[in-house]
Amino acid sequence: MFKAEYMSKEIIICLVITGVIIPARVGHAYTGTFNEALKDETVSQQAIEEDDLEIIRNRLIAELLDEELDKRQIEILMSTISNEGNWPDINYNDVSRTTFEQIQHVNNLTQLSRAYAKPGSEFHKNPELKQVIFASLDYWIENDFIADNWHTNEIANPRDWTHILLMMDSELTDSQIEQLLEMAGRANLNAWGARPGGDLIRIAGIQAKVALFERDEDLLFESAEVMAGQIHFTSGRGLKPDYSFHHRTDRVTSTLSYGTGYAGVFAAWALRLTDTQFSFPEKTLHLLTDFFIEGISRAMVHGHYRDPGSMNRGMSRPSALSAVGADLPEDLVHISGYREEKLRHIIGIRNGEIEPDITANRFFWHSEYLSHQRPEYFTSVRMYSARTNNMEAPHNQESLKHHHFADGANFISRTGREYTDIFSVLDWQKIPGTTVVQKPSHPNPNQIVKQGKTDFVGGVSDSTYGAAVFDFDSPHDTLTARKSWFFFDEEFVALGSAITSDSDYPVATTLNQSLLHGDVTVGKDTGTGIQDEGEHSLSGVSWVHHDMIAYLFPKPTDLRLENREFTGSWSSITDRAWARARGEEKKDLFLLWLDHGATPNSASYEYIVVPGLEADNVESYRQRAEIEILENTPEIQAVHHSGLNITQIVFYETGEIELPGGITLTAETPGLVMVSTDEGKIEKITVSDPTRKQDIFHLKTDTRFTGNTHNWKAAWKEEVSEIFIDLPEQEYAGKSVVLDRSMQQPEGSAPLFDPDRKTGIAVNGNGEQETRGHYIGQEFGGGVIYWVDETGERGLIAAKSDQSDGVRWHNGPARISTSLGDHRARTTNARGDGIGAGKMNTKLIVAQQTEDDFFGNFAAKVCADFQGGGYGDWYLPSKSELNLMYNQKDVIGGFANALYWSSTEYNIGFAWEQYFYGYGGQYTSPKGASRVRCIRKL
Repeated sequence: MFKAEYMSKEIIICLVITGVIIPARVGHAYTGTFNEALKDETVSQQAIEEDDLEIIRNRLIAELLDEELDKRQIEILMSTISNEGNWPDINYNDVSRTTFEQIQHVNNLTQLSRAYAKPGSEFHKNPELKQVIFASLDYWIENDFIADNWHTNEIANPRDWTHILLMMDSELTDSQIEQLLEMAGRANLNAWGARPGGDLIRIAGIQAKVALFERDEDLLFESAEVMAGQIHFTSGRGLKPDYSFHHRTDRVTSTLSYGTGYAGVFAAWALRLTDTQFSFPEKTLHLLTDFFIEGISRAMVHGHYRDPGSMNRGMSRPSALSAVGADLPEDLVHISGYREEKLRHIIGIRNGEIEPDITANRFFWHSEYLSHQRPEYFTSVRMYSARTNNMEAPHNQESLKHHHFADGANFISRTGREYTDIFSVLDWQKIPGTTVVQKPSHPNPNQIVKQGKTDFVGGVSDSTYGAAVFDFDSPHDTLTARKSWFFFDEEFVALGSAITSDSDYPVATTLNQSLLHGDVTVGKDTGTGIQDEGEHSLSGVSWVHHDMIAYLFPKPTDLRLENREFTGSWSSITDRAWARARGEEKKDLFLLWLDHGATPNSASYEYIVVPGLEADNVESYRQRAEIEILENTPEIQAVHHSGLNITQIVFYETGEIELPGGITLTAETPGLVMVSTDEGKIEKITVSDPTRKQDIFHLKTDTRFTGNTHNWKAAWKEEVSEIFIDLPEQEYAGKSVVLDRSMQQPEGSAPLFDPDRKTGIAVNGNGEQETRGHYIGQEFGGGVIYWVDETGERGLIAAKSDQSDGVRWHNGPARISTSLGDHRARTTNARGDGIGAGKMNTKLIVAQQTEDDFFGNFAAKVCADFQGGGYGDWYLPSKSELNLMYNQKDVIGGFANALYWSSTEYNIGFAWEQYFYGYGGQYTSPKGASRVRCIRKL
């Protein structure tokens, strides 16, 4: 990739390529084709002043032309093009969202344009090549193929059209330029798919390229401003406060897909804009670097290979788990010196210059995903809850067997290559870490996406050690289980209890399913032995070893082992032409699982995983093992590590446990607790609330633990330490809180925590509750007051119940499609936000949406027609009014765990809505069906 280190803005070196002047500043370390030119003293003497727009424009052109050419491919394309300007191997008739082979025509055009424009290329300015380019371009313009997938029309193709414009430039005819600009212009800030997060930043980047081609400074400023505005924590689509990334409203992690693309686009533009008036603000560059280090890299094996546990439909593509290059962190280093040491460390690992040595533990509370990194291995846990879906939707006919993928997936990697291209032959009902009913076949792919059924799902972490819990109630089968994982340095522990199902099919818990690499050794009290390839039912097993990973069982356990050849196909998990063409595949796999039998009733399991251990050393490890499983019941699961003096505990309900050393710990609040001790004293406590519903975490212990900071208070009284912890709220609910006895409140910092602050009742100076005018929670005006101003006379009233449990925002499809990709939606310009704005929005929506169908029903009309309490002035709340309602949802009452419509429109295809559960994030969503709660002004 073309790179640059930008220095002074005054001195410019001019390089001549494709007939335009390409400026580069003196001292800039351009790589590739241009390095030698920069070193040429005769060129450096031609320095001139150049405006910022031209500098950026030419940087981009240089970047496009710096890519390598495939000479043989160019020759094939030139020789196989038809007289009409198309290629015979492309199906131009299928425009479906899962195929659309016509996009290959656009890719071919881009390759040919690069070959023609690239200095030093043997195809440079080749007249025959130019004829091929013109023929293929004119063929497309004449047909203007439109895909069923908006992404192709508004992102993929427009990106390539801008590249062709910039590379070919004055070689194109005026008519071709006009048509290319029109097609590239389908990527614009008002486009159907220009949603916050991963899509909007890409579309803004394409619009910026159009601005550069047309030398439109105002449009470039607008595009840069929009891109910079996307780099922030959000309650909706985009970057979350835990450094995970959500592309949609389903709250499914997309950090390694859309999130990485989002970071890559921004970093590339930050590099292009560096040291110009268009440069991004420093704070956005810092946040992007933090996202890469604390988000993207934490979801990767050694920061180098993608963790399959953090992926979605991308696993249906070969090479999805290949090693990732260092382009992104290198871009970040060039952009800013912020956290350079960390970035260079990851660059070194990715380039093979540094041995992996990352030590970290992170729980992403917005995504129900925990990663654990050590120099010797990487592992993770993927879960979902009533706050999240299990998988992304739509899945575009990929990942057709992902029904159980998030059911506690626990992939284990030492090298990052354990699961490379395994997914075509995988037994998809035996995902590592999951407990699944073994049905004869998977349900229909349209049944993959499900919302979780329980909210006791989460993790606790102090950034080095941590634990995860999954109170699992399968949305696919009649199966429940309480599953937990406890992570230390050399090993981690997996516990399961209360495994219950009434299915006639057996239930299996899978320890691992990976590529077979070497021998499988099984240890029993009677001795050890290497297993022949095949299928094995093993009894009384103490441990199993494969590929430098040992699986240990505290008591002799019956197991099922398969170390054999598996057969499958990519077409079984993805409905794509390339997959059907590949045919059957065979791979040798290692599969280890526990058979709980049919209709298990409160079954359980316990095992310890030790990566990086030779088979010959397993017994010595067992002799020195520092792991003690304290409890594994439906009420408490707990593990103690004697070497680290750390105990990790899951309290599914209030309860008491005795820690090694005689310390008794009582949880008055269900949740996750991690305790570090030293010589019989508690040194540190880390807690979290998996439900995200508690305000305060309450613990008691019979050893002295005292202190008071801004977020916790502990006092010793009557031989008991009583501890109150202020739990994070809203977007930070689910995050861990660390209590360290050495903590002292810094001078001048926030006030000390007072537990009564959250439980006490506000009173006046006489000790009496006092109200002035109207107040929040008052039943009045046909509903419940949920916001009042400082006078107590003006405010907002919410209806007491929902007016619809699912109605469209729009009034059906418009008669006439107004723009490409709009799905026959219409813009109402109901963009108002703030207190009272919903009333005008509602009037605008009703007036315009009834044009197509006067008798149709939609969200705004539901409120306009509502007569609650005898009042006729109800309306659909604006985005801000809806958020105020969410903040008082418990006061108002009657809300479902669902999305509710606002009246604030985002663009032609999307409007704002809010999730009334968990974090209550606001999202832009297609104008389909969601719930409605109407309001009126006080």
